[in-house]
Amino acid sequence: MGKLGRRALVLLVAALSMLVVAACGGDDDDSGGGGGGGGGKSGGSITMSQTSQPDHLDPALMYTVNAIEPSWLVYTPLIAYPRKEGQAGAELIPGLAQDLPKISKDGKTYELTLRKGLKYSDGSPVKASDFEHSIKRVLNLESGGSAFFLGIEGAQDYIDAGKCDADISGIETDDKTGKITIKLAEPDGSFTHVLSMWFAAPVPGDTPCKELTKDPPPGVGPYKFTESVPNRQFVMEKNENFPDLGPDIPPGKVDKITTKIIKSAQRQAQDVISGELDYMQDPPPADLKPEVKAKYSDRYEEHTTASTYYMFMNTRLPPFDDPKVREAVNWGLDKPALARIFAGELAPGCSFLPPGMPGYDEALDVEDCPWGNPNEPPDLEKARQMIKDAGVDGTEVTVYGNNDDPTDKVTEAYADQLNKMGFKATPKIVDGGVYFQTIGSAKTKAQTGFLNWFQDFPHPKNFFFLVDGKSIQPTNSQNPGNVDDPEITKGIAELNLEPELTDEVAAKWGELNKKLVERGYIVPYGHRKLATFLSERMDFDNCSLFHPVWNNDYSSFCLK
Repeated sequence: MGKLGRRALVLLVAALSMLVVAACGGDDDDSGGGGGGGGGKSGGSITMSQTSQPDHLDPALMYTVNAIEPSWLVYTPLIAYPRKEGQAGAELIPGLAQDLPKISKDGKTYELTLRKGLKYSDGSPVKASDFEHSIKRVLNLESGGSAFFLGIEGAQDYIDAGKCDADISGIETDDKTGKITIKLAEPDGSFTHVLSMWFAAPVPGDTPCKELTKDPPPGVGPYKFTESVPNRQFVMEKNENFPDLGPDIPPGKVDKITTKIIKSAQRQAQDVISGELDYMQDPPPADLKPEVKAKYSDRYEEHTTASTYYMFMNTRLPPFDDPKVREAVNWGLDKPALARIFAGELAPGCSFLPPGMPGYDEALDVEDCPWGNPNEPPDLEKARQMIKDAGVDGTEVTVYGNNDDPTDKVTEAYADQLNKMGFKATPKIVDGGVYFQTIGSAKTKAQTGFLNWFQDFPHPKNFFFLVDGKSIQPTNSQNPGNVDDPEITKGIAELNLEPELTDEVAAKWGELNKKLVERGYIVPYGHRKLATFLSERMDFDNCSLFHPVWNNDYSSFCLK
């Protein structure tokens, strides 16, 4: 996932043991720290901030951390994750379904049954057929999440029909029994994880197939949206109709959460220090970080995430349609310089799969990087010569980025580095609230620019769909570089058929990761930390759970 990310956060089994450390703070500065969701008083109101407007507050369309970190508390899917830190928080549990899905021996049929008596936040009953309607909205609206559901039988036929109320033949529902049956064209070992995404969260069957950020649809979660004024603020309040889903999916503590859009990270941090804000989603800016760590360590903590920051290069447009040019950029990108812009919150890297993800190879990320150790200066002379040899020296290039701090600075630095390689590069800064829609539209013809990804679920497919030729679409594309390597696309399709993520299967994903990096389709340059920084009013010790998949858990927040 994008901004911070395109959401992209954590890990499985052995990898998750690493994340117990990582998600709860992975360096020497991360001692102490917030507690889980236990304890703390209930009630009251808090105010928090984001640097840019969420891309959408509609579960069919949202795909940035700005949107998903609050919205997972409004829209509970059929399958969920417990509100716990570390490995325990990344294990699948029933959400609105009674149990985890029953999967046929051939891996193509999934059967689930809704819990009885569920109600949306507006009091209307939840029906099995609402699930199919939610998937219809994702497909009909050309959501960035469409690729996850194209494996359902009849999904492409539904898209081709172009009608919201058309049928998806591979989804059968029974409103009387609550039974939901999903038939896939081919097995997909990650599909249970897909069912845990917000895209798959039921919304009422009469929800129109149009963008609803200004009036988000009802959901089933501990909170509901009661106000949404784009680029200004949105408000979440406790859902009085939230059902008892067990101790792993508890109700929220505070009664009301107001999120304000404040472009200045400096102002946000100062307001958290003074108590005018209770939480800022982005980490404090670099110039205030030393003060925050020194003076407010009792309410500040950093967390390593399963994320990758990288530059896309559009393989369908000059000059990046030339593989040698893409290789040159990989040789010439100054990764340590970009990492310094993040003030210690980004570890330089070379791997597309992030640390802790099954298939991740630490050596590939560091000393075995084919473009040189990412902790060392780049081979700029080699990059310059390759660009001259390709005949594109002096070519004009537009570099896309957004106006969130420090993305704008990273984009400008990237443009400057491209100039040093021999291009005539100009940064184009787009508002963070529409950035990913902009570069994801084929009409924009974006040549290159900033991208990042925070995991949606702990499976390599969640990263590889970003470089899957089958993910390319005219709008909301999550593959703006149009990466379409036949061998990699075929490898993704074959590994998707594996029913389980065994060590052997993870190793194959790792081999695919190595091919992607070596072929230079993208330019990964590091992996991000996020922060929890709360006001003095907040009970940091008892009420600040950092979830391994969803980041900061607002339902755990409480006042002293």
